[in-house]
Amino acid sequence: MKRPVCWSVLAGALVVLTVLLLAETVVVKIQSTNLRKEPKFYSQTIAALTAGNSLEKLSSQDGWFQVRTSAGVVGWIHSSAVETKKFNLLAVDKSMKTQASAGEVALAAKGFNKQVEENYKAKHGEANFAAVDRMLQLKISPSDVEAFLREGKLGEFGGGK
Repeated sequence: MKRPVCWSVLAGALVVLTVLLLAETVVVKIQSTNLRKEPKFYSQTIAALTAGNSLEKLSSQDGWFQVRTSAGVVGWIHSSAVETKKFNLLAVDKSMKTQASAGEVALAAKGFNKQVEENYKAKHGEANFAAVDRMLQLKISPSDVEAFLREGKLGEFGGGK
């Protein structure tokens, strides 16, 4: 009686391990984005995401990924906002890093870090950084995006995808 239970537990553990190994993780690579209810840019926002957030990829559809957050929220994010998480691999001698971590990729995707930005500002004092800061603060509602697409007959409103 004990043998079948042992094999059942072992088989169950093997299934769980396989699922975990095959689960694909994606990482948000842009400063901020939204998790949406449907795979559309104007769909209702169900969660705000920031660079470096890890998400479990569940499926894909027309350039969108259905994902689950660490809090268990399931929604859609456009594939252009995420990157497949890479594992940190070490060389044989265990001292040389051969792959960037997902966090490093997310930081690089953000653009300037504080030091690089200060150096750039010092060399390009004529640039209007206040305008860039204002642009980053712009928020466009999903209904405005939908109206823009409809009026311009773009995407699904123009016969395309």
